[in-house]
Amino acid sequence: MTDFLIDARNRLVPPERLLQVVALLNMPDVGEGGLDDGVPEARQQATLYRKIAEWALLSAQAAETLSHLDFSGIRHRYAYVVEYTDEHTAKWHEAPGGAALGIDLSADTPETVVRAVLDRYVKHLAENRDDYELWLVDSICLRVSVWNIHVVAGSHPRVLLPGDGGYPVHARVLQRAGVSPHAVEVRTPVQVHRLVQDQALQ
Repeated sequence: MTDFLIDARNRLVPPERLLQVVALLNMPDVGEGGLDDGVPEARQQATLYRKIAEWALLSAQAAETLSHLDFSGIRHRYAYVVEYTDEHTAKWHEAPGGAALGIDLSADTPETVVRAVLDRYVKHLAENRDDYELWLVDSICLRVSVWNIHVVAGSHPRVLLPGDGGYPVHARVLQRAGVSPHAVEVRTPVQVHRLVQDQALQ
């Protein structure tokens, strides 16, 4: 038994690499759990290995037990925000109009949702072109970011999202908290102009 422990000890990877494993396994927030700078590395490793092992076992059970079930109809809440930048702005800013911020209820993947949100926003621009004419004169880049709220709640429990009445601001709260979106789409000025033109002709 001692030989196995020594072999395992010699094969340990540093906490920084273990945190990459945590991210790859899409684990919920690992919490503090001895990961502070003042905690010895051996204790950090032990904490992370233990949490990874627990999550791996749970994931394996879920894969075997639930593999026969059809989850395709389950709808998720996605927070989204449409932002823009141009030659006059150094940062991304929330795009104008009520269609730029909200919640999408969908059974699709984040990648599909982000494209759907972008398409809706471009359609909104095309249908209300007179309202955005001066804004569209500039070379506008658009960026759409989406977050799966259920996933965020499990992986970032310290991020307090508003109640039912605050859904439209979820994306702002997540951005301020530094939570990475689950999907992002960016369109260049040329692409934006072409998309708006195409929508206007339909």
